[in-house]
Amino acid sequence: MEEQKDVYLLSCYLKKWSYVENKMTVNYSICWDGHYQRRHKEFRLGNAVALAGELLGQVMKDARYILSRNEPDVYWHINIFNYNDVKPKTISFFSKIVKEFKNNKRSNGKSRMIMARSLDFFYNDVDYNQLPDDIKFYVHLNRGMNKVNGELWSNAIMDFNIAKRMNPDHVLLNKYMGLAYSKLGEFEKALEPMELYAQSHPGVPSLTALAQAYIHLGEFEKADQIFQEIADNYDEKELALFGRAHLAYKQGKDYLPFLEELFEHDPEWLQEKLKNDWEYKLLPASNRTLTEWNASTAARYMGFDRPFDLTRKAFSHEIPCYFDHDKGTVRFVKEELDCWITLRNRFNLDGLTYEVYEDKLLPEERPVNA
Repeated sequence: MEEQKDVYLLSCYLKKWSYVENKMTVNYSICWDGHYQRRHKEFRLGNAVALAGELLGQVMKDARYILSRNEPDVYWHINIFNYNDVKPKTISFFSKIVKEFKNNKRSNGKSRMIMARSLDFFYNDVDYNQLPDDIKFYVHLNRGMNKVNGELWSNAIMDFNIAKRMNPDHVLLNKYMGLAYSKLGEFEKALEPMELYAQSHPGVPSLTALAQAYIHLGEFEKADQIFQEIADNYDEKELALFGRAHLAYKQGKDYLPFLEELFEHDPEWLQEKLKNDWEYKLLPASNRTLTEWNASTAARYMGFDRPFDLTRKAFSHEIPCYFDHDKGTVRFVKEELDCWITLRNRFNLDGLTYEVYEDKLLPEERPVNA
């Protein structure tokens, strides 16, 4: 049996390239009938027409493979929607990349950024308006996803809000809308999409994200209930224990026993989680006072010779800090620095031993309880 299927190519994005290997990797997004895929393909640099043909052929191959998994007895004839317009746009996209690639390669490294990096096939109103409503939803979902990949959180939310008006319960939309709001620190707005994501797609990732949102909002009991749900219903009990450690830390309670239990069970797993997923930000609470320092004070406390040595690590996200973009200043919280040092020393996160130097602080810089 044979069937035809219209497939929509939404966007292409140059993800990475290598002048040495003469290669590049392009991300692309496709959709049809409620199905959405984000994929990538590596290309060897060549003629733009051939590259465009290779990409469009891969799109048809991908769609046929996905459709055949669900209906193996059907041979699918894949039509790329608006092919006569998509093909020249794709050729133009690759032509710009190939031209910049070759010019940069000849420049002996003076220019290493390729500017012609993305193509949205439905950017023009004429192209967009001819789409069915369900495909318009994926256009905005995909634009938001592309902006999430570029860490353009506010811009992503603009497209997610348009998509949400079209399909408010979509799992992927709520997952990444919650993520974008969380990255902006707007946890009250993140809560609704995260709850919808966890309800429609329950699992460790969605429940953990929801618990973290509750923690940031000070809803500690709700967060603890979620970690208990993870421990009771899923195999990833380590994540529940790690979550409880994080919850205790946020509340200013003793968090180390949870981490020590994990370290005894699987030290390498814990070390990776602490390096990549531990968030040092402490929430203000009535029962504790947080001590804020500028870079000079924090550098003396941690034994750095110059504030620059500390801020360099801070800007590369090696040490917890807060950067004020308007004032161009950076500040540190003593209690968060203490946790950073404790975790590295206790669980051997980078093979070094760190000390603090309160004696180097000026009298007015010393904590009240010191």
